[in-house]
Amino acid sequence: MNRPTVILNIFSSVDGKTTTARGRNVTEWTAAEIDGEAHELTNRLYDELDCDGLISGSETLMVFGDHWVELDKPLYEPQKSRAYIVFDGRGRINWYQTEGLLVVTKENISKEYLEQLEDKGISYIQAGSGEHINLALALEKLFDMGFRKLGLSGGAGINGAFLRQGLIDEISLTLAPLAIGGSDTPSIFDGEEIKRLEDVVKLELLDVKKTEGGSVWLHYLVKE
Repeated sequence: MNRPTVILNIFSSVDGKTTTARGRNVTEWTAAEIDGEAHELTNRLYDELDCDGLISGSETLMVFGDHWVELDKPLYEPQKSRAYIVFDGRGRINWYQTEGLLVVTKENISKEYLEQLEDKGISYIQAGSGEHINLALALEKLFDMGFRKLGLSGGAGINGAFLRQGLIDEISLTLAPLAIGGSDTPSIFDGEEIKRLEDVVKLELLDVKKTEGGSVWLHYLVKE
């Protein structure tokens, strides 16, 4: 299968939490200046890692939209990315910002949702007609569109789905100098529990760096 390289590029607390609590936007860490510049670094890493497209899930956008946090200083915007690719298998988002957007959805999505995309001039691809988007097929179609290295920064659900299906090639993780805790607090990965030790995803450390803000960047290769 020809598909782009997928790099999970994300920041979290040292205990792997990606927000303060469910329904909260992680940008509040940045606004309060307590993230050790992890957010800014993560955005810059998309370019350093040569990502030509950025992937997110609809859950992430809906949380961020419901809990908007204004920043005094804008974050770095990746320059090498050709598109912001959002996986919206349930067709739930009423799109307002459309510039540079590419939507991935299912083949059996509602006619009304496709009409919305077409009326607003939003590019889209369809992959799979089951309960969820066929991730492997979506990546094949993105490869055919010219994408070669994608940065994944979705919520725990989409991150976990990519992980379980063996579709993450590298993990770029910036740990902010924070500890959050909470049994229901969103984390880097979600999904079904593994049944065997053999199913653990093994990693090889490629690089590690400490930032002046107190964050630590870890770059891993996912071992086959």
